Amino acid sequence: MSSRELYFISGSPPCWSVMLALAVKGLGYTRRRLSTSAGDQKTPEYRKINPRGHVPVLVDDDTVVTETLAVLSYIDAIHPEPPMFGRTPMETARVWQTISECDGHFRGPVGEISRPLFRNKVAEFEDQIDSAAAKVHDELVVLNERLSASEWLAGAKVSAADLIVFPVLMQLTRAAGQENAAALDLAITPLDAHYPMLAAWQGRMSALPGFETAYPPHWKPQAPNPDKPAKEADA
Repeated sequence: MSSRELYFISGSPPCWSVMLALAVKGLGYTRRRLSTSAGDQKTPEYRKINPRGHVPVLVDDDTVVTETLAVLSYIDAIHPEPPMFGRTPMETARVWQTISECDGHFRGPVGEISRPLFRNKVAEFEDQIDSAAAKVHDELVVLNERLSASEWLAGAKVSAADLIVFPVLMQLTRAAGQENAAALDLAITPLDAHYPMLAAWQGRMSALPGFETAYPPHWKPQAPNPDKPAKEADA
């Protein structure tokens, strides 16, 4: 029996993508939660696992896999069903197209919006937020239109495309729903009022088996737990 561990930070979209993949595949693992505020990624012990100090990291017996897409590819190779990168050449192309679009056009602007909101520095970065919001809306329009033709972003079944885009969208809606975002008029939330197909897809993603297990722990309202990191940077 294999010993599988995932090192992650709560709320990190790349980590969430991997956790969703493990849930979709029905693969068990031990969660190793790191705290950015405690500097867990910078410790010598963790640097031995990943010298770059990044997350996610999957440790599967003696195999250590770093970088999100590499981890997703490894998971798909060891447990091919259901496939995450398409069954046909066209599905595979659409998966990689969507991932490339997310990483090239969506993830960056979402970060430019969410970081100032999470850190309560809206006044300092209002111009940046406005510029990023325009780019984000362009991408949301594309995604919304794509989902008008299919229940999933790259075909008839959930794929790595959905697992990559979903956490980024959730980071965006969480930031846009904060109290300090109200004066910005971002026109993102409620999602169903602006992008109904995306909102419906969000519901389908939330209904995936294992979704609750993958959901960021520090996003859940809960009583203090002495066994978890005391504080974590919001994201």
